Amino acid sequence: MITVRILNVKSFMNRLLLSDTFDGWGFQGAEIVALTQYSVSGTLNTRYLTESERASHPDEMLRYSEVRGILSAIVKAGRTPSLMKMVLVCPKDLLEDHRSVAAKSYLMTLHFQDGVLRLTGGISLGSFSMDRSDAQFWDLQFPRILQKLQIEYTTKE
Repeated sequence: MITVRILNVKSFMNRLLLSDTFDGWGFQGAEIVALTQYSVSGTLNTRYLTESERASHPDEMLRYSEVRGILSAIVKAGRTPSLMKMVLVCPKDLLEDHRSVAAKSYLMTLHFQDGVLRLTGGISLGSFSMDRSDAQFWDLQFPRILQKLQIEYTTKE
């Protein structure tokens, strides 16, 4: 598991909340402490959806694009939240046709507090496995994806 510190927090937050940079990523959830504490679940309520909407979510996962506007409204422009945690799921097209052994998804966890923003890579296992190849793959791939997205970071605290 790799953790990096974002060098330009304002630029990253603008890209996260105001641009389509992460729109193709899956959304697992967020917790934001601003005016009050907000918790946004990434669990999809399929009963709420029409048949065609259900068909557009075969993995039953929300896309970040579907909640970005809500999160942007919570984190008002120019106002810094006290705390922000979010978990996003890397889209398959960024994984270079990788065949997973046991990983259900490859995750990026954002943690912002006291002006410091850290991103941590992780995996969600579909089943128990002693094989570490998925974790090793993500440890190599995660920094490459950040570089591809032109996100400036450091591995030093």
